[in-house]
Amino acid sequence: MYITFKLKRALAVLLIVCLAAGTVIIGAKFEESLSAEAEMEAGIELPVIMYHGLLKDPAMQGKYVISPDLFEQDLQYLQSNGFETVCIKELVNYVNGKGTLPEKPILLTFDDGFYNNYYYAYPLAKKYTMKIVIAPVGAYTDKATAENDPHATYSYLSWKDIKEMADSGLVEFQNHTYDLHSNKAGRAGTKRVAGESEEEYKNLLMKDLGSMQKKLQECLGETPQCFVYPFGAISEGEPDIIKEMGFRCTLTCESRINTIEKNPECLYGLGRYLRDPDLSSKDFFEKILGN
Repeated sequence: MYITFKLKRALAVLLIVCLAAGTVIIGAKFEESLSAEAEMEAGIELPVIMYHGLLKDPAMQGKYVISPDLFEQDLQYLQSNGFETVCIKELVNYVNGKGTLPEKPILLTFDDGFYNNYYYAYPLAKKYTMKIVIAPVGAYTDKATAENDPHATYSYLSWKDIKEMADSGLVEFQNHTYDLHSNKAGRAGTKRVAGESEEEYKNLLMKDLGSMQKKLQECLGETPQCFVYPFGAISEGEPDIIKEMGFRCTLTCESRINTIEKNPECLYGLGRYLRDPDLSSKDFFEKILGN
């Protein structure tokens, strides 16, 4: 009788413990669900930084060229303040419900494909295990490959450089045109010129951007998903052509923070902050982040 009573009492205690544990688990799941829903409603803030060249000589530094030391200080600041670098592929996956993003994501981009990106930025990306996105100009890369004269101050990346960096898993490459990165004959980058018909303009973009897509696909084994507007210049109707070509993200030169939601449309026209050499890492990031 006594043994039976103790057994029943033990079973009752066990039942209470299980119910309590179940309540905790359900509560945790509920809170997690609420957190996910809140994230979807509010979105995730994404700062995007725009770099170009890195050179040690102060005489060659300016609006579009900073020192490798300053870039390293940027990486140190971001790492110590809890930021995690992401790439375009991760953003595309996230907005399509196929992945997650870190709590404090940041996108570091390099325009034009200078060889000094390989010489200075790539080793630093490996040193700090941080991701960068480079948008080279195809014609420059073809020329650099043919000349085979790598030099930090004046050369561009070769296709071999691009393949090596991409294979590291830390460097992603996107489309910055094959040969429309110029201001000539009245055309600024990919902007439509006066007197050009809609059909002529569309054919121009599809031929040039399509050529770069093909070259990057042949080099890397995958097709870029992002188009980076040269000079941030955009013509009326151009975004629709870009979408029609299959691009799922575009980068502009507008200085603003982006909000990433579970909506593929939010990746078009992402703003970026130009990183010039005038501010320390702390001052620069506190300025753009509003801290």
